[in-house]
Amino acid sequence: MSLFDLLLILLVLGTAVGVVVSVAALFVRRWKFACWLVVSLVAAWIVYLGAGTVVAVLTPQRTIPIGEDRCFDEMCFAVTGFRRTQAIETARGVTKPQGSFLIVDVRISNRSLGRAQRENGRKGVLIDQAGQIYEESQLGMQALAGVDGQLPGLDARVGPGESLATKLVFDVPAGAIHPAFVLSSDLAINPSRIVIADEGHFLHKPTIVPLD
Repeated sequence: MSLFDLLLILLVLGTAVGVVVSVAALFVRRWKFACWLVVSLVAAWIVYLGAGTVVAVLTPQRTIPIGEDRCFDEMCFAVTGFRRTQAIETARGVTKPQGSFLIVDVRISNRSLGRAQRENGRKGVLIDQAGQIYEESQLGMQALAGVDGQLPGLDARVGPGESLATKLVFDVPAGAIHPAFVLSSDLAINPSRIVIADEGHFLHKPTIVPLD
C-alpha cells in the first residue's frame, strides 16, 4: 500500500465521519458549522482530485520490454512473446480472423511465499498508435483452446512462489499501427482509478509492451 492509497482511505473515512457530523449538526440547528464542514469536505476532494489529475497528465507513458515483469504487490505479469497468424487450425476446422490473429504469451507469477493469490478482474487488451483498444477475441480464444486446451485467464489463482503461462488472442485489423499490450481491469469498482500517481488512474497513460 502506497502513501497515496493511505491518503485516499483517510479521505474517504474523513468524508464519512464528516457527513454524519454534518447531519447531526443540522438536527441541532448549527447551520453555520454544518455548512462549513460540507464546504471543507468538498474543498478537500477538489484538491485531491485536482492533484491526481495534474500528476496523471504530466507523467510520461511507461514502456516495458518483452520479458520484464510488471508487479502489483506480490502478483507479477510479463509478456514473454507473441506471434501473428492468419488462421488457427483445429480438428474441427480452421478459424480465420477479420484482420489477423495476434497471440500474446503471458507469464503470471506470485512472489509471495505464504499463500496462493489472484488479481481479481485482471485482463489484457491491445492498444494501437491511434488509441484504438482491442479486447480479446472470443472466437480466437475458443479456437486456441482446441489446440492448447483450456487456457487460464489473467485472474487465475497462482500458488506461492509459483508461476503459470497463458495466451491471449486478439483480432487486429490490417490498419492497426504499432499495437501494444496493456494490462487492464474490468472491476466495476476500482479505487485505483482516482489514486494519486497510480498507473491505474483514469487519466494516466497506460503502461505498454510494444508488440512490433
